Amino acid sequence: MFTGFCMFVTHIKGMQIRGKIPLLIITVWAWIVIVSSCANQGMPMGGPQDSIPPILLGTSPEFKELNFTGNKVQLTFDEYIISTDVSEMLVISPPLTKRPTIRTKGKTLIVQFNEELMDSTTYSLDFKNSIADNNEKNPYKNMRFSFSTGNVYDSLRVAGRIMNAFNLEPVESGLVLLHKNLHDSAVYRVRPNYIAKTDKTGVFMIDNIVPGKYHLFAINDANNDLIYNEGAEEFAFVDTLIVPSAQFVEELDTLVRGTDSLLVLGHTHFNPSPFYLRQFYEEIFDQYLDEYSRDTRYKCSFVFNEPVKDTFGIRLIDNEATDWLQLEYNDKMDSLVVWIADTMVARVDTLFMELSYYQLDSAAQLYVQKDTVEMTFTDKVEVKTKKKRKSRDDEEEKPKPIEQFNWKTSSSSSTVELNRGISFISPEPVSYFDSTQILLYLTEDTLKTPLDIEFETDTSVWRKYNISYTWEPETKYTLEIDSAACTNIYGITSKRLSKKFTSREEDYYGTVIVNAMNVPCSILIQLLQNNDDETVLMEKTIDKDGSIIFDYLSPGKYKMKVIYDENENGKWDTGSYQDKFQAEKVVYNNEVVKVRSNWDKELIWDLKYDITFVKNIRDLEQEEKLRKAAEDKAREERENPNRPQQDQNQNNMLQGGSGGEIIRR
Repeated sequence: MFTGFCMFVTHIKGMQIRGKIPLLIITVWAWIVIVSSCANQGMPMGGPQDSIPPILLGTSPEFKELNFTGNKVQLTFDEYIISTDVSEMLVISPPLTKRPTIRTKGKTLIVQFNEELMDSTTYSLDFKNSIADNNEKNPYKNMRFSFSTGNVYDSLRVAGRIMNAFNLEPVESGLVLLHKNLHDSAVYRVRPNYIAKTDKTGVFMIDNIVPGKYHLFAINDANNDLIYNEGAEEFAFVDTLIVPSAQFVEELDTLVRGTDSLLVLGHTHFNPSPFYLRQFYEEIFDQYLDEYSRDTRYKCSFVFNEPVKDTFGIRLIDNEATDWLQLEYNDKMDSLVVWIADTMVARVDTLFMELSYYQLDSAAQLYVQKDTVEMTFTDKVEVKTKKKRKSRDDEEEKPKPIEQFNWKTSSSSSTVELNRGISFISPEPVSYFDSTQILLYLTEDTLKTPLDIEFETDTSVWRKYNISYTWEPETKYTLEIDSAACTNIYGITSKRLSKKFTSREEDYYGTVIVNAMNVPCSILIQLLQNNDDETVLMEKTIDKDGSIIFDYLSPGKYKMKVIYDENENGKWDTGSYQDKFQAEKVVYNNEVVKVRSNWDKELIWDLKYDITFVKNIRDLEQEEKLRKAAEDKAREERENPNRPQQDQNQNNMLQGGSGGEIIRR
């Protein structure tokens, strides 16, 4: 290309220049374009990506301005911004009755108030991260602005963190309310004096508070009315009155040398200390029938909003049948199944049932509520198909097989865990079960010598039966249940069950040993699945210092949680603002517990409750892998500094040139 350019220059020198200047200019310009287009077939690299957020150049009114009488706030930046998130994220405290109008004019963000501001009041505008530049969407983080409509600028502060009381997950965008009205009912009927919203870590801060006494609450405010809707919204409260204050703390800089004076520095210390609120749903009695259905001819389901233990009644309308049903409840007693045991009743397509249960009237007094429901079930119409002509040998119809039901077993695999039994469930209620017809023997035993097993009816799950046996490791077993062992309430017998399985090897399992210290009350220690659902796999109860063993654990990663069961009822209990008690406290082990085969994992856990505890469960093994991967990448870049540019050039070649050329192969 350089040789061609020299030949072009020599040719120009040989030309008669006079009278040919326009042609010369056009020719040179065309040659420059050709050379520049041939210089690089890759994508243009461009400059570094803009990562700088917009810079605030000026405000109207000024920050902390006194005696403000305007009706809008203007913030001017050094570049164009986007304001689409401002309307949703902006929090103005004290709260306004009408939402402000948000708009932009050039590089200026304008917040237009649609109502008169209160006199002698300091207003705080919390934009959070809603303001960003127009090009790369770089946010102006934690943008806050304030001014006063009086001659005093209020500067007191209340801060803290809100977490879900049950699992300690941070509450994002939770609404925090500060009430100067100290009546207990104020949170139900009065708008708060100050508000704030939590960030993604659950942290909040209410600024520019006037001195006084306050109550502090938090709600998820589902309907945006700034008022607590009891039972329908999550709620948190502080038990004591809050009296905000501030104090300047002087700090002498001892690094300053001199005989005349020392440099005095310091900071403002705000009281009280940050609050750690735990948000929960209150259990408010509000009974009603939520769902009902007739799933089959023999099965009806009812779901209530509250438990119906000892309060539920049901009868058939226009039907004199007796002993026609069998009831099954769930653990909470708010969901039940009605099995229609009378086959004559079940044959009726539409049944009218009267349900009775307790309800509260307007004076909070119990009365019996009665609902009439229509329960309909229609058999599916079978589509008739054209039958083939039967041969003479098939003219005699085969006898219809006897109807029987199948057992559902607890395990679909062929392996049984050493610390677990075997369970099986009947699809419908059972009227007769002969446990002597259950046979367990060693598979290799041709004589089928019965092993001594324990059989029991499960007390927590309907129609479930359990078989317990001390399994020998790595041993093959066979379980058989005779077809005549069980009959359900409709007279249908069970099918014969034969299941072969092998017990797990003993060195497959691992063990976790927890050494608990400073146990203050009855404690529930739970081993959880390492996922967002945190399903409880095992649970132990202690009431004093000691060791707790979780054995026969499959290799893997787990979480650990503690519930401070102060009322000793064996479960976690929510809180109540009406009765002024908080939800029961919980904490987590902030490290994922890894279990290895044939290995003991020992933990020392100080269970003295710390109100400032924040859930931050770390997987140290995964963090170590990421750290090593980052080190390997950094070392590779040091050893081959041109590698990133080579990778970029290769990508450019694969993508084609800036002119959209076709890669020829």
